[in-house]
Amino acid sequence: MGVEMEALFTNALGLQAPWVVENVKLNTTDRRIDFEIGCQGAGLACPACGAAAQPIHDRLLRSWRHLDFFQFETWLHCEVPRIACSDCGKTTQMLVPWARPGS
Repeated sequence: MGVEMEALFTNALGLQAPWVVENVKLNTTDRRIDFEIGCQGAGLACPACGAAAQPIHDRLLRSWRHLDFFQFETWLHCEVPRIACSDCGKTTQMLVPWARPGS
């Protein structure tokens, strides 16, 4: 898919920076859409204490079932960053907006 399509799906999913749709896999036979979501940015705020511009320690691949898109089974896949904070000393996984309480 092109950059315009990825931007369209980023908006359709309600994602905001640093989160973007990087790839979309559409399987019309199985009626399934898989979105690969990326986190763009090298220095991010610590999820534990809020300290700005902390380095990414690593990324863990996670998947979530989403509400159907156009009656297609929909999955979100993301390598979620873990932040190594120099302020609080914790290594904490970033919160993702599509898996927060009440989302």
